[in-house]
Amino acid sequence: MPINISNVKGRDAVVALEGLRPEREVRYTDPKHRLVGTRRILKSDIDHDLPALLEEHEDLDNLADALVDSDPEIDIERFGSFLSQVMRVYVTEEGIIHRVDEFEIITKPDGTVRERRPRKKERQNINSDVPIRWSGKFIKKKDAIKRFVFGNKQQLAHVNGLTFDFLYDIAKDLDERDSLMLLRGGEKGNEPIILHRGGRPYNAFLEGRVKGDSYCLLIHFSNLELKKPKVIEPEEGGEEEEKGSKGAEATGTKKEGVKAGKSEGEQKVQKPARKRGRKAQEEKKQPAPKKKPAAKKTKTKKK
Repeated sequence: MPINISNVKGRDAVVALEGLRPEREVRYTDPKHRLVGTRRILKSDIDHDLPALLEEHEDLDNLADALVDSDPEIDIERFGSFLSQVMRVYVTEEGIIHRVDEFEIITKPDGTVRERRPRKKERQNINSDVPIRWSGKFIKKKDAIKRFVFGNKQQLAHVNGLTFDFLYDIAKDLDERDSLMLLRGGEKGNEPIILHRGGRPYNAFLEGRVKGDSYCLLIHFSNLELKKPKVIEPEEGGEEEEKGSKGAEATGTKKEGVKAGKSEGEQKVQKPARKRGRKAQEEKKQPAPKKKPAAKKTKTKKK
């Protein structure tokens, strides 16, 4: 399928998008050494399932007797026939339904319904005139494996020599970064990738590998993100813990009150000491008074 893709420099190119079919190294053969393949066969139809048989035989006991006597649950003419190019259709008693109203049901982790809304069938945006754009957001490969669940992948391939150089440069850039590039669709480049009309929206991550003159570009699609669940605290012993915390708070307030009382007393005692200290500092700053000269002593001689 041809798609239009844009690189980080803003250049656009039409390349091919194809599914990956890994080559099988193991071959299965029958006793005559003929290759054996897988085929889809018809297992049952609606006229031979359990509800239809119960309507005919009324209860399980009669149905059990009928199963022992004959095989009413098997249609020998049709069961086991090969199926090819099948499509899913909705059938009622009146026949095939051509118009179905589909709804999306969003559930919570415990299984209860959180929201029920009509399903919107968005158009595909991978094969349109608007190219798939680089978002500029890189994520390391080792981190992407732990954060996302990848459910599908496609390969980008060149259609001529010009697109080969175009895709080779992209793969080389991603290989040097050892990272995945998030791809977005839409005119503004902010929409998830939709492969076909009414399909699921995917987060597309582009991976590039280079080996010599060859390259490999893979688009990994993911619609699930892994998140760490919240830790649920145990409920047992909750009342005892609350009582213990209240007691600790009470004792803490008493101790704090005692400490506060001591500090206030210390402040009252220390206030006059501070005043004395200030007076002493002021006295030191004042110049010392001049001392008067001492009177001279005269000695008298005795006759």
